[in-house]
Amino acid sequence: MDMSLRTERPPRIHRELAASRRVQLSEDAPVVSHMDKPTFVAEQYRSLAVQIEERISPLGTRGYTLTVTSPEEGAGKTLTSLNLALTLTRGEERRVLLLEGDLWRPQLHTYFVPERPDRPGLQQVLERGTTVADAVVTLEGSSLDVLLAGASEVSGDLMSGRRMSEVLSEVRAAYEIVVIDSPPMTLLASARSLAARSDGVVMVVRAGQSKRHDIEKTLAALGPEKLIGAVLNFAPISGRGYRGYY
Repeated sequence: MDMSLRTERPPRIHRELAASRRVQLSEDAPVVSHMDKPTFVAEQYRSLAVQIEERISPLGTRGYTLTVTSPEEGAGKTLTSLNLALTLTRGEERRVLLLEGDLWRPQLHTYFVPERPDRPGLQQVLERGTTVADAVVTLEGSSLDVLLAGASEVSGDLMSGRRMSEVLSEVRAAYEIVVIDSPPMTLLASARSLAARSDGVVMVVRAGQSKRHDIEKTLAALGPEKLIGAVLNFAPISGRGYRGYY
């Protein structure tokens, strides 16, 4: 059942965006649309979105913050974050922000056109070089806004300080859901900090790669009250899928 979080639409965090601040998905971006026919992959994202909506609905609050993390690099958490954020918009029904929280190895820009790794983003916001309103871009044809990591090399930990708390408070007030693409949990302290400040966490593991020790370490760091579910990427899927059902 499709559940609406509230009857009124939350205010935009920024003024109407100019065309130069809109992006499109690259043609080869493996994303799931809310209009796609049922497939195994699409239904897994939709099922996870429903689990998240079930957690949000009783709260009745704006700005549910969800962190997507993994035990290690290469598990597919960035693509999972993008697909989950798109699914949660329900087309253009709900305003969602996708925040790239991995300043050290940002990958989100590779899924968009124009690809602008030099675009001001979260790092510049944290350094007070720009504002959230001036850094976000909107994905064309959707109600998904994106705050990329931003350009330049990172030294030290910008994510665990007071300024990050201020940024999260700001975006919570403007969006119904904030999805954070976090660094791997076992590699950087900032991942644990983001998870602690979030309402829920999704853990992404990769079949044949993620080690049991790292998974257990990540689960222990998160705690059962934070974890919403786990996503298993790159697992073999039966060829029959939904063909015999629809």
